[in-house]
Amino acid sequence: MSKFNFNSSRWKNQFNESRQHIKSVKWTPYVLFNSIYKVLANIVMIMLVAGVLLASLLGGFGVGYFAALVKDEPVPTKKELTHSLHSMNQSSTVYFASGESLGSLNADVQRTTIKYDQVSPHVVDALISTEDENFYHHNGIVPKAFIRASAQEFLGSASTSGGSTLTQQLVKNQLLSNETSFERKAKEMLLSFRVEKTLTKKQILEAYLNVVSFGRNTNGKNIAGIEAAAQGVFGKKAKDLNIAQSAYLAGMPQNPYTYTPFKITGQVKNDEDLQYGFARQKYVLERMKAENKISEKEYNEAIKFDLKKSFIDKVSVPDVEYPFLTKEIENRAVQILKYEFAKKDKVSKQELDETPILNEKYTAMADDEVRNSGYTIQTTINKPIFDKMNEIKSNPYYYSYDRQADVDGQMTNLQQEVGVMLKENTTGKIIAFVGGRDYEKSQNNHATQTKRSPGSTMKPLVAYAPAIEYGVTTPESMLLDKRFSVNGYSPENYARAEFGQVTTRLALMNSLNLSTLRLYSGIQDRKPWEFLDKMHIDIPENQKPNLSLPLGATDMTLEDNVNGFSTFANNGDYQESYMIESIKKSNGEVIYKHEAKPEPVFSDATSYIMTDMLRGVLDTGSAYQLKGTFQYNQDWAGKTGTAENGTDSLFIAYNPKVTLGIWMGYDKLIPFDEENHYQLKLWRDINNSITAINPGQMGVNQTFSQPASVQKTKICQITNSNGSCSSGESSADSLVWKQSDLSSKTIDDSRVLGRLGINIDGGTRSKINPKQNIADNIIELKEQNKKTDNKQNAQ
Repeated sequence: MSKFNFNSSRWKNQFNESRQHIKSVKWTPYVLFNSIYKVLANIVMIMLVAGVLLASLLGGFGVGYFAALVKDEPVPTKKELTHSLHSMNQSSTVYFASGESLGSLNADVQRTTIKYDQVSPHVVDALISTEDENFYHHNGIVPKAFIRASAQEFLGSASTSGGSTLTQQLVKNQLLSNETSFERKAKEMLLSFRVEKTLTKKQILEAYLNVVSFGRNTNGKNIAGIEAAAQGVFGKKAKDLNIAQSAYLAGMPQNPYTYTPFKITGQVKNDEDLQYGFARQKYVLERMKAENKISEKEYNEAIKFDLKKSFIDKVSVPDVEYPFLTKEIENRAVQILKYEFAKKDKVSKQELDETPILNEKYTAMADDEVRNSGYTIQTTINKPIFDKMNEIKSNPYYYSYDRQADVDGQMTNLQQEVGVMLKENTTGKIIAFVGGRDYEKSQNNHATQTKRSPGSTMKPLVAYAPAIEYGVTTPESMLLDKRFSVNGYSPENYARAEFGQVTTRLALMNSLNLSTLRLYSGIQDRKPWEFLDKMHIDIPENQKPNLSLPLGATDMTLEDNVNGFSTFANNGDYQESYMIESIKKSNGEVIYKHEAKPEPVFSDATSYIMTDMLRGVLDTGSAYQLKGTFQYNQDWAGKTGTAENGTDSLFIAYNPKVTLGIWMGYDKLIPFDEENHYQLKLWRDINNSITAINPGQMGVNQTFSQPASVQKTKICQITNSNGSCSSGESSADSLVWKQSDLSSKTIDDSRVLGRLGINIDGGTRSKINPKQNIADNIIELKEQNKKTDNKQNAQ
């Protein structure tokens, strides 16, 4: 207690002494200034020390917090980083066979990536002046932005500020999500540093300009990347943009759907809404002038430029200009890639086809890739020929009138439809096709997807060619064209007449049903439909044994039919038709290339003998209207076809170079006046027109050559023998080959009666008259029938 009192007294004395000392001081200006100076200096020193300590504390916190946020961020390699920055959705582009671009497929976002040198310098100047004037001087981020963000996070600010560089914007778009957390910001900064060390400034700008969104194009489609923007807004390449247009587009990425001039419908916005984009362009131009990227004169000229007038009316896109072709290419590309992707995962084609879940998975994967991965798809389609074919089919002169039909419970007017396909025989290339008359009215591709009755075009494929391959008949061998009834089935010829004893050639040329079915009944036990299997013509199993199959009692596509006839043209080898030559990635890597794989179906002898007979179809046969109508020398062989109830009409013909097929009918099974031969007239005019475009492609002056396997020899026409003929039996010279069964036979031989229909008509033998002429000319045969009918009527 005494000690405390002592100290207290001492401090009291000292205080009194100091007070007396201060009172005794003479406060001159010098003394006063010197005293204030020392006090302020001490205060400043204290504040500086405190500031340094606080800054160190904040900086340490920021660095520590930054390190904590990015400690788990993987360090990408240079290759990985470069790939990620350039990996973006890109529209796949389709090319015609001759190299012309069909355009970009219908992707979620229209985008075409380009190189830095393909961009106007004005675009780069406008972008840097507006978004990042220090772009060429920083290393990916601006340090003050990091300090500011750290302080805001530390102080718990409701919002954090940005200050992102172009590099950071690129990183955010390509490598990170759009969340607004500080963790995402920290990763963005770190990755920006790495990008600056990996890529050059030009490479960063190139990636950025290919990545960012530019709103919509004049078709209302979403667009990204400067090339798609230039094409979609102004109809120019990015390298050709002027200063005004460059500034307008460079300002869009900040708020693309506000600044874009187009609505989702593709219409231009009203003047009031356009002002947002125009004001943004003016700001960009002011920044360019301030950064000395443009002169005062250039600025004034750009301000006066009429942007609205320079907007393009529309962008040519495949799904608008070539809807049938676009859809077909998309479908085929998806099917190709589906199997390619499955193969990489070691999933077999059979497993994929038989497992719906797998099929759905890989189909969805392929569909997304086709639309968004920037593939280059090279097709086999010849643009001039394709355009001409589709121009001609648009003439209503070739069609019957519209008919009403029930469509989904409503009576609707349907127009007659058409499908046409042109295929190169030896390669399998689909040169051109017609999918239909009007895509808006019917999206069915009547050349490749629609399955309908092939009518009598089935006769050569499943009846006559197999019979010749088996050696059962020859062109001049007799067939019996007489009525029969089996199990309640009583077919008729088209003319509702029977023609008696006719040659195989005449029966085929004139598409006689009765003689054809009799011939077919004799080979049914050999399963002739297996030839269809070899030609990849898919017929339901329960339809294959039907006697009426040669008359078209099944459904198949026009493409299937063309493939079958082109097999005859290709010396008996089936060559798969195809439309996609190759598919490449955006980096040029080929991921698919079509490989031709011919598959033997018929002998070259059978193919030539069939061709020799089918030539006559265009002379005196069922397509005799075509005789003398060709403008060029072409060696055509073909076959007409009509569905039994008159709902479908076809004509398939081939020459040594190509096969050209046509189908006509309605989308519902509606009978029409097919006797007007609409299909022949349209086929003829298409052929003449496209041959004028490319005679070489269309087989001008090319002829079929008889192979060494085929000879001409005299045969007995009823027994199909080359020995002595039965009493009164006629003979004729006929094309034959080594498999032709020319052994000696009598009329009662089971092989003879089988060919003439004993299996379906027990009275076949009684209908054969060896002394009666075997008709080989339809005109004489009709005259003969007419006389017979008149004689019977007179009696």
